[in-house]
Amino acid sequence: MTTVADSRLLGDVLRDILSPFDLPPVEDVATRRQLARTLLAGRDNGFEGLALAYAVIAFCASTEDGAAEVFAAVRDDADVFVLDGVRGGYLLLPCAQDQHAGLARELHDRLAGEVWMAVAWAPRRDLAAARATAEDVLRIASGRAPGVYELRSVLADFAVLRQPHVAERLARMIEPVVAQRPLLDAVRAFIAEDGNRAAAARRLDIHRSTLDHRLRQVERLTGCRPTSPRALLTLSIALTAHSSPQVPLPRTH
Repeated sequence: MTTVADSRLLGDVLRDILSPFDLPPVEDVATRRQLARTLLAGRDNGFEGLALAYAVIAFCASTEDGAAEVFAAVRDDADVFVLDGVRGGYLLLPCAQDQHAGLARELHDRLAGEVWMAVAWAPRRDLAAARATAEDVLRIASGRAPGVYELRSVLADFAVLRQPHVAERLARMIEPVVAQRPLLDAVRAFIAEDGNRAAAARRLDIHRSTLDHRLRQVERLTGCRPTSPRALLTLSIALTAHSSPQVPLPRTH
C-alpha cells in the first residue's frame, strides 16, 4: 500500500505540514546560511515571519558526495535552512513536535550514501540547546550503523558522556580490549547482535567456541561478563566513551 511519504517529495510533505505558518521564502543562499548559523547559536533577535519551532538535524556522511546528496535533497525547499560543511552540517526544518523524527527518516530514506542523522526538536528560543543535544547524539550515533537517531535511542551513552569522570573511567576499563583487535571485534559483534552468540559468530565468520573464548578474555580484562545484559550495556557505553569521535560539523559561532 502506497503512503503519502512513499509517493510524494519531502518538500510536498513539508508544505502540507507547514501551511499554517505561511513562511516567506529566503531566496539568497548566503542569507539563509547566516540565518541558520544565527538561530543555531541561540541569537534569535525576534526575526519576523519564521516558524515558531524547528527540527534540528545534525548529520555527517562517510564521504563528501554523501553530504552533498543531503544538501541537494533539500536545496529547493524554501522552508528549510541549511548550515553546510564538507562532510556534515545542520538542517533546520520547521515542524510540530510530534513530526520531527518522521521528517528526518523520510529524508534519510531518500539518500543512497552512508549518512548518520541526529534529530532534536525545540521552539525557536531553545534551538542552541537542541543543536548541542543533536551534536552529542550524533557523536554517539556515528559509531553505529547509519540511520536516524534521537536522544531516547542513545540515552544511557548520552548520560555517561555528560559525566566526564565516569566516561574517563569507562574508557580506561575498556582500553585493554580495544588494544586487541580480535577482542574488540568480538565485543562489537556481540553488541550488534544483542547478545546472540550464534549470530555474532556468523557475523565474524568464526566458530562459536572461538567467540566464547574471546568473550571470556574480555571478562577477565574488564570484570564485565558480556553475557550479562547489564554488563553488555556497560561495555557498549565504555566503547562509546573510548572512541566517541568528533563529527565534521561546521561552527555555529
